[in-house]
Amino acid sequence: MRAHALHISTSAFGRPVWARHGVAVLCAGAAWAVPWLLGPLPTSLGVLLSIAAVLVAALVGGAGPAWVATLLGSFAVVSHTSANPVATAVLEIALFLSVGGLVALLAGRRSNGTVAPPGEPLEARLLRSLGDAVLATDAHGVVRYLNPAAAQLLQCPEQEAIGAPLSQVLRSRPESGSFPTIRPPTPLATWSQWPRALKRRDGGELPIEECIAPLKGRDGEDPGAVWMFRDATSRRQLELERSRLLEREHAALGEAQAQRERMESLFTQTPAAIAVFQGPDHVCSLLNPQARALLDVDGGAIGKPLRDVQPAMDPGMLSLLDEVYLEGRPFSGREVPLASTSPYVTPALSRQQRFHDFTWQPWRDARGVIQGVMAVAVEVTGLVVARRAAEDLARDLREAVQARDEFLSIASHELRTPITSVQLQLQFLLRAAPATDPEGAVSLVHRRVESTLRSMTQLHQLVSTLLDVSRIRAGRLDLRREPVDLSSLTQDLVSRVQEDAAGARCSLRLMVDEPLVGSWDRVRVEQVITNLLSNAFKYGAQRPVEVHVTREGDFARLCVKDHGIGIAPEDQARIFHRFERAVSQRHYSGFGLGLWIVRQIVEALHGDIRVESRPDAGSSFIVRLPLESAATVDASA
Repeated sequence: MRAHALHISTSAFGRPVWARHGVAVLCAGAAWAVPWLLGPLPTSLGVLLSIAAVLVAALVGGAGPAWVATLLGSFAVVSHTSANPVATAVLEIALFLSVGGLVALLAGRRSNGTVAPPGEPLEARLLRSLGDAVLATDAHGVVRYLNPAAAQLLQCPEQEAIGAPLSQVLRSRPESGSFPTIRPPTPLATWSQWPRALKRRDGGELPIEECIAPLKGRDGEDPGAVWMFRDATSRRQLELERSRLLEREHAALGEAQAQRERMESLFTQTPAAIAVFQGPDHVCSLLNPQARALLDVDGGAIGKPLRDVQPAMDPGMLSLLDEVYLEGRPFSGREVPLASTSPYVTPALSRQQRFHDFTWQPWRDARGVIQGVMAVAVEVTGLVVARRAAEDLARDLREAVQARDEFLSIASHELRTPITSVQLQLQFLLRAAPATDPEGAVSLVHRRVESTLRSMTQLHQLVSTLLDVSRIRAGRLDLRREPVDLSSLTQDLVSRVQEDAAGARCSLRLMVDEPLVGSWDRVRVEQVITNLLSNAFKYGAQRPVEVHVTREGDFARLCVKDHGIGIAPEDQARIFHRFERAVSQRHYSGFGLGLWIVRQIVEALHGDIRVESRPDAGSSFIVRLPLESAATVDASA
């Protein structure tokens, strides 16, 4: 920037305030003194001299000096027109004040930039029209010029700033730095990188960015410097937002890097073989260590087609891989025998005795276009070996159980004949032996035979139970269906077990409503009723036992109720399972097979059984069997 750009004609921008007002006083005094020095002059000439003084003061000093010259010139006009009539003098004074005031107003508007003098240089008009603030100082740091944009940002009028030191006009927050004086001048001016906090007169702060350049005179002298600055609020906001975005970006990049490292760690350390093949030739793009061990290749396989890496690979496997790539359908294989040198295997097996579960999944890009195939293989050799061992063990166990059941069936069947023969012989001896001896007491022989007969009866019942268990387990529970009246059958059995009830000290009560006929197996139904009555006598705690036979829709309902020890709710479901008991074996004998056999018989007859009980409140076993019409429907179904 050239120095003469700031030299705007004879304007007051380069003079201090006292000099400008002094010029105004000097001009007004000269206009008053000339008529006295030159002798009497026409009155109009004195008025014109006063007006000329006002014009000179306005050109030199601006609006303030123009008003001073107008006021002082009014006294000179009064002295010059004192000889005129009063009306004429008043009119001349009024005209002078009007012209002087108009000149002062025009000078003030010119100093505020509203009206530029016609003779103002182009450089001065350009500086006033700039949107950036421009401030010029002399070599001593005194403000000599500022444009309207600078006055607005500084909140300082032009008249007050010109002639004042730069430190009074520009004030900044201490931590943002002070405005230095350029010494020596820099050859090239650049805008500051960081905004400066400018303190304004209203107490606020305005962030600005600045540019400082030295002034160069025509003869190379250093007349001062030019400061340009502008509002940097938007820039500071942008910088802060940029800093926040950079921080978030750095945090996101750090998190992404950490995620990438974790994924790489998982990818390399996972005990599964993972490989990625790209393109129709299945070029190896990614192979983790387990995949390299499975394919028996090294890092040099990356970038080569799978067919070149594994020339001995089964053609059928490669065809399946082609189908996955072309059709986009995944393929899975289970327990495929694949040779492997992976360390994640069963050590006892050779390289050729290893099995894998593998999956081929299409690899698609963000648009869904298939780019390749991702393969995952998991070593399952240990599982295959364990499963096969478990299958062998289960087969051996089934064979052992089958042999046991066959033995029990044969043994039970073979034992029934001699036991029945012994029972018959004991019954014959019991009838033949005298009931009393000569003294009238019970005969010893009679007692011994009777005791032995009871034991044989229990043994016969046990053998029958074992035979039933073996038949049920083998699925050979044969039923001989025939019309059976449940009411009549129950009455007959109740009369036959009265002696057993008396031995258990339980009174037995029977309630029957009507004949209830169904197509059932008489012997098996007798077995159900006898088993339920035996349990009632055993666990009835020497209290009454009630038997109810009623009709319930299409079913005959048999209820055997005792008032004994009862069954806990958590035990009511498992007592119908095999070898399950709800009481201690030390206090109550038995194998826990009776209720299981009862349930199997009832369900084979298309009925159901349940128990209703509470501890110390007795138990009610309820059996429902379909009547003849319902049994016919069930048989046809």
